[in-house]
Amino acid sequence: MSFAQRARMEAWLPALLLMAGSLVFLGAGRQHPIIDATLGPAGSDEYFRAFAAHMLHIPNWESMHLGILAGPVLWTLGVAGIARLLATKAVPLADIGKTALMLGAGLWAIAFVLDGYVGPRLAQTIASAGVGADALPIRTFAINQFTMARLGMLAIILIGAAILVLSGAMLVGVRIRSWQAVVGGLGLFIGGWPLIAAAQGEFSPGPFTSPYWTLTALSLGLWFLLLGTAVPGMRRGDEGLL
Repeated sequence: MSFAQRARMEAWLPALLLMAGSLVFLGAGRQHPIIDATLGPAGSDEYFRAFAAHMLHIPNWESMHLGILAGPVLWTLGVAGIARLLATKAVPLADIGKTALMLGAGLWAIAFVLDGYVGPRLAQTIASAGVGADALPIRTFAINQFTMARLGMLAIILIGAAILVLSGAMLVGVRIRSWQAVVGGLGLFIGGWPLIAAAQGEFSPGPFTSPYWTLTALSLGLWFLLLGTAVPGMRRGDEGLL
């Protein structure tokens, strides 16, 4: 493999992983039903019965959650190849961003295993028990969903922090009128929002019931898609000119 071929692979492989992650994440996420107060008073037995019924009556529940789960995992793999394309003095920041994203994707994966695979099993026990005999299954289901929500909140905070730090790394030594600078600048706002929302309690107990969740998820997916389009134009240099 020639140096030019290797350089192209180093740029395009991360780009493809990032873009694939966003397409899978956004494509699967748009199929997810909205879980809000229309199901009943939050935290009530009525709410959890309706939530469980949603899980059981959506045939692609597991595959949909697999797609949502896979998005951040593919982002993490893509970001792993970006540090070598940034200015040398930006590498420490990029390493922090990579680590934050890896931790966030790990928590995200656990959260969506609980929601996508454990949840339907627990929902079935609620349906099998019937109203009046489902107190214990509902409590177990509620604990599973609460755990999923808290893991999801931590994951979103870490993913937001990763975007914020990676955006800062992208802006080190970059030309202001470059696509990389545009993507990096957008990332400062997009990555900062989950941190602000979590600090204000907007994402408590989890981000998924927030009225801002759809917009948040869409902005995260689109930013990583834009990052993928910026990667092929990155050229490493000690002087940081990209």
